[in-house]
Amino acid sequence: MITFFILSSLSALFIFISASFLADTGKVIDTNREKINSADILVIAGYSEPVISKLEEIIKGNVYLKNYETENYLALVSKYRLKGNKNWIEYPFYLSSYEKPSTIQTMSIDASGFSGNEVVIPISLSTSFKVGDTLQLKVGDNIYNLKIAGYNEDNFFCSPLNLGIYKMQVSDKLYETILFENPKNASEGRYLKSQLTDTAQKKHIDTNALADELGDDLMNWYNDYSAAHPETAMVDINIVPADLMKTGAMILPLIFVAMTFLFAIIMLAIAIVIINFSVKNFIMTNMKNTAIMEASGYTIRELVLILLFQLLLVSGIGAVVGIVLGALLIDKIGIIILITLGLRWNQPVSAAVALSVFWGICFLISVLTVYLGREYSKVSVLSALRGGVNTHNFKKNYFSFDKSSFPISVTLALKETFGKFRNQLGVIFIMMILSLSTIVAFGMMDTYGSDEGVLEMGGFDVYDAFFSGDESMENTVRSMKTVENTRREIWMSVNYYYKRNKQSLTTRAFTDTSTIIGGSVLEGRWPKHPNEVLLSTNSATRLGASLGDVVTVKNDMAEESYIVCGIGQTMNNMGMMAFMTTDGLSKVTALPDSMSVCVNFKPGVTFAEFEKEFKDAYPEVAVTDYAEAAHQTVGLITGGMKAFAFFVTLLTILIVAFVESLIVRTNINRQWRNLGVSKALGFTSRQLIGQVMLSNLPAILIGVMTGLLLSPILGSKLMVSTLAIFGFKKINFNIDPLSYLFTAVIICGVALATAAIMGRRIKSLEPVKMITEE
Repeated sequence: MITFFILSSLSALFIFISASFLADTGKVIDTNREKINSADILVIAGYSEPVISKLEEIIKGNVYLKNYETENYLALVSKYRLKGNKNWIEYPFYLSSYEKPSTIQTMSIDASGFSGNEVVIPISLSTSFKVGDTLQLKVGDNIYNLKIAGYNEDNFFCSPLNLGIYKMQVSDKLYETILFENPKNASEGRYLKSQLTDTAQKKHIDTNALADELGDDLMNWYNDYSAAHPETAMVDINIVPADLMKTGAMILPLIFVAMTFLFAIIMLAIAIVIINFSVKNFIMTNMKNTAIMEASGYTIRELVLILLFQLLLVSGIGAVVGIVLGALLIDKIGIIILITLGLRWNQPVSAAVALSVFWGICFLISVLTVYLGREYSKVSVLSALRGGVNTHNFKKNYFSFDKSSFPISVTLALKETFGKFRNQLGVIFIMMILSLSTIVAFGMMDTYGSDEGVLEMGGFDVYDAFFSGDESMENTVRSMKTVENTRREIWMSVNYYYKRNKQSLTTRAFTDTSTIIGGSVLEGRWPKHPNEVLLSTNSATRLGASLGDVVTVKNDMAEESYIVCGIGQTMNNMGMMAFMTTDGLSKVTALPDSMSVCVNFKPGVTFAEFEKEFKDAYPEVAVTDYAEAAHQTVGLITGGMKAFAFFVTLLTILIVAFVESLIVRTNINRQWRNLGVSKALGFTSRQLIGQVMLSNLPAILIGVMTGLLLSPILGSKLMVSTLAIFGFKKINFNIDPLSYLFTAVIICGVALATAAIMGRRIKSLEPVKMITEE
């Protein structure tokens, strides 16, 4: 009952916290949106007066949008660090002024008293920077010492998986200073903020479709405008619906929370298996007492009710303790949401979740008790008075002492396991589940515990460095002695049609797809020709297209057909992507001269070596280390994978210790007399303790080996299910051989150590006193 109480409490604790996070993470974002009067659609635009003027006209002319407002921002190519640290962290910052009035997408903190070099940083950085610390911001060769005055919570910029930008608020003076001193590495842009009208909200207008409509109107205008004004280049435009950002931001926290929730359910299942084993053992070892009670007038129903009351009392109190602990700890454990979501946990304790967890556990125990109560009806009163044994089972003895070459302790362990195999199924099941969950956690760490592993998992291609430039710059960089190859690329949204289906897809176009390293192509290949396109799995599903089909891209400028040459998978843009060549994209829209240039180094070349050569040619142009930039985004995932593996390992150790202590204590109590006889016959305490340690080791080994054998298949399926929202169909899941060894050693080692500790009770056994007592 003590073990059952502890596992019930732990299960209720983790289920309550996990269920609270699963149920209310979306509300965290909604609460933040309400607090800052969030925009429903945010346009992040580089500075171009004609483009911004047209965007303003389009937004104000849309019948479903209201409350239009703009705000200037400063996009920085930057690095940062805590003052006193040696290493710089490369990451883009968008600066805006906290002194400018704003009514939409306001700050979550009152900044009226801030000035000078005081700044407000995203709350996601609060784990690294405390209020009063100095953040050093490096833009080009200029370093700015900024004093942390507070933290801001912004639903658009909170998650590292969404925009991948830190939004920081500064004073007017500092804003102008940075802009003036960094003409090459600081560029102005503008936020265009708007909200849905009451009519749009009543009609439940899809903001994703509305954002696509705005983008279509802008591109149709630009295609005509650029023909008459070729000097006007299209600036970077990102039209972001708040609902899409909410979905994207919730993915990372929900993945980790769902895994914790799954492990909590496993823990509850183990608790149920333990109580199933314990109750059946209790009934069988107390048959005579049961028979006496039945002979005295107790009915089977009354015996079941007694059992029900006992189990409900223990599990109910355990559930209440776990839920109360969860309610007390949830604000502190909310650091998980802060780290993965980028917003502070702001929800009260949910009474609905607490009651659901409590009644759910009680219901499961009630069903279990009714099932276990059937054991009482299987044996008659007379049979029970004889101890429940009425016939010989006539089972073959596979491990007889006269034929076995194993030591006595091993032979007894084998007889205990295979002679009563059904009784060992509970232990085998528990150990199989524990080994399976542990090795899957280790496998996740092995496969996705590095930046490279996460990038491969997400279907991202990799390169060594990138910068913004035109074709002439690309050609110059390609000729550098440190460079292997280069390509230019651009991201634009266009409309795809297939049969009756239409879908606006973010399209990534490359000048040369032969330089792509990585990515995840499931069928076909990357596009090589102007009439080819590769669709992501989600995009292909939405369109209903497959490999070899012909899709159409059309707008007011042109209508072109493309052959689907490949199907791939990616986490970018919620898995809604298309890929083609720049020659192919230029057939339906005008492309700017300046694009992102991706660079691959020659073998053995470091970023520092390339940067030195690059700066000799272009001293004012910023170039970014791709590996460092990627680490700032995926490093959170790799750290989370490692933390989850250690968390599962710790819980596995605790559960194995609980389960083994229960089993060994029960076996010692049941075999106490036989152990006394063995000791009287000359067995030493050490030999008997060894016998106890080995008594259920075969069952543990069977369970562990079964779990290890199933882990590669189930681990891969688990990850595919987890990433199904991105349309993933296949994913690598590799387990290091050492992880198999560690899992087996941890479970078997803890079991043997627990058995040895519990078996020390045998030292107090004195056969002479037992005979005297008889």
